Amino acid sequence: MERVSEINERLQYLPAEGRGRGGLMTRGRIPGRAGRYPGKLKTAVLEALAAAGSEGLTVKELSAKLAVKANNLYSWFYTTGKKVEHLEKRVDGKYIYTPVETEKADQHAISGA
Repeated sequence: MERVSEINERLQYLPAEGRGRGGLMTRGRIPGRAGRYPGKLKTAVLEALAAAGSEGLTVKELSAKLAVKANNLYSWFYTTGKKVEHLEKRVDGKYIYTPVETEKADQHAISGA
């Protein structure tokens, strides 16, 4: 019994690797992933959609292009995406983003200036 209590005392001072808190098995942010900095996913999605132009992209296409899980993108469009101006979802499931600068340039060209 003394031997067992001695081993238990020694185990307390060992690193927590694989035992939960602070070890390898903990959950949390993975360095280098899109969720590390606030707003990174938003800018990545809007830049990709702006580059696609009027053709737009589906969530599956965006997922492959940005290396982000499709479910995360569906959630993003449902929460944050609905607050973004000039972001539209077409009937065929493609999302289109027309930045404000492009829209102003089009109106300026139409007005004949």
